[in-house]
Amino acid sequence: MDIIRLFIPRDEECLKVLEELRWHGEPECPYCGSKDVKSHGTYERGEIEIPRYKCKRCKRTFSVLTGTVFERHKLPLGVMFYIIKKLPHMSINEIASELGLDYDSVHRFAMDVMKIAHGEISLEKLCVAVEIDEIYVNSGEKKVKKGLKDKEAWERSGDL
Repeated sequence: MDIIRLFIPRDEECLKVLEELRWHGEPECPYCGSKDVKSHGTYERGEIEIPRYKCKRCKRTFSVLTGTVFERHKLPLGVMFYIIKKLPHMSINEIASELGLDYDSVHRFAMDVMKIAHGEISLEKLCVAVEIDEIYVNSGEKKVKKGLKDKEAWERSGDL
């Protein structure tokens, strides 16, 4: 068993957390804000069933994921929660490697999260100023002298 998988929350738990954070227990239409909604079945996303709702006012259907960063990505919810938790502390490449996922999938999700976060998640590792105290520049005199000798020898050979 992969030890990292022990720290990834289950999708069902993530769904409950999203419902509580977004609706405080009572579904609300993300399109018109109405709380006058009815159950409209479920749909499968990976291994879980996500409840759908239909707004009685605007007649549109939605779920707790509608209009969120989680809506357009096919990664499991638990994996996306884990990526969000690790973003401030690890590089995208490290997260992808740790989870055994494709770099591009993790990168796409991370970029969407960072756009939404509006700078709340910083990439300090990439923003730190680098100072250099000393630098050694080779004057290259040895090569210049050798180059002159080679040129002189070439000129003496009569190939010029």
